[in-house]
Amino acid sequence: MPSIQLSHLTKTYASSNSPAVNNLSLTVNDGEFMCLLGPLGCGKTTILRMIAGIEHASGGEIVIGDKVVDSVTQGIYVPPEKRGIGLVFQSYALWPHMTVEQNVDFGLRLQKVSAQAHIARTQDVQDVMEKLRIADYAKRYPAQLSGGQQQRVALARMLAVNPGVLLLDEPLSNLDATLRLEMRAELQRLHETFGTTIVFVSHDQW
Repeated sequence: MPSIQLSHLTKTYASSNSPAVNNLSLTVNDGEFMCLLGPLGCGKTTILRMIAGIEHASGGEIVIGDKVVDSVTQGIYVPPEKRGIGLVFQSYALWPHMTVEQNVDFGLRLQKVSAQAHIARTQDVQDVMEKLRIADYAKRYPAQLSGGQQQRVALARMLAVNPGVLLLDEPLSNLDATLRLEMRAELQRLHETFGTTIVFVSHDQW
């Protein structure tokens, strides 16, 4: 899995005189689980959005693996869909009219594959659902799930496409205290299972 290197990263919005992110240099090693912890409004989510490519850096450089994906000085900007990144938002953004299985399969269905690859894809979806312990809910809809189960579906949807990097933006903030503890342990277990490079944003101390 690729590493992430941020060099002198800066983001300034036109509506503000102060930078949201100012001259940040940080390396997330291959396969590492990195947590960005800080109070609301300190720039954590902005950093995540720049890594994902949703926000364009005002200065500095972002390298994922051995590829420069954002550099102001070099005039390079790689769009989000070409960065090999999965992003799970604070709101799980599940399709309410799709079953759990259809939600998990959504990203893979956007990829053009052969009939043989389609069979393999179906097995991949099943494997991911089993690893996240949601296979028993495959035919249910999001409204029929608890918050913790919806969180697992959102994670499964990202992991099914096998991203090199997984970005998690306050994914546990909508859960109660008991579920947060459960999902923290679940995230650690998944990291050990998949070995994905993970950047986790939170204002809640573990």
